[in-house]
Amino acid sequence: MKVLVNLLIILAPAIVFASAAEHGGGHHAVEVPKSVIFQAINIIILIGGLIYFTKDSIVSFFGGRKAAYLEAAQKSAFAREQAEREFVDIKNKLANLQSTHQEQLAKAQAHANDLKNQIIDEAAQVSKRIKDEAELTAKLETQRAQKELRQQLLADSVEAARMVLTKDIGASDQQKLQNEFINHIEVSR
Repeated sequence: MKVLVNLLIILAPAIVFASAAEHGGGHHAVEVPKSVIFQAINIIILIGGLIYFTKDSIVSFFGGRKAAYLEAAQKSAFAREQAEREFVDIKNKLANLQSTHQEQLAKAQAHANDLKNQIIDEAAQVSKRIKDEAELTAKLETQRAQKELRQQLLADSVEAARMVLTKDIGASDQQKLQNEFINHIEVSR
């Protein structure tokens, strides 16, 4: 059918010229040369041969493209369905999240309050421990200072006594006082 339409289109100018000569176009009759007719026949044969020999490969080529397009359309439809399912799933999760928003917020607030109370308790324990350690350190330092003062006072009084004894007392009295002092120190320790 297509071949006939193509042939008609190619031969239409020759038919028009021929009809013009018949209908009284008269005084200048246009005659189509035989070489043009032979060339038209050769072109028609060439086109018919091309169509006849390449018809199967063209049909298979476009059939393959049609199959590829159908496969791509099928994949696209599957991907669309999967995307719609994922969209519904995400929409459900979002709705669930929004419905549990207040509950989650209350849980977070309660957890924050628990942490706050725990931190306050720990801080109180740490401050009590630091206060106890500071009091103990102050006691120990006071006792150490008192001990040092006693030792210094004892050393100073021994030195002062030695100075007094060496100036005012004789050798025998000095010996006697030193022995008494040593005995007295041993008893106080």
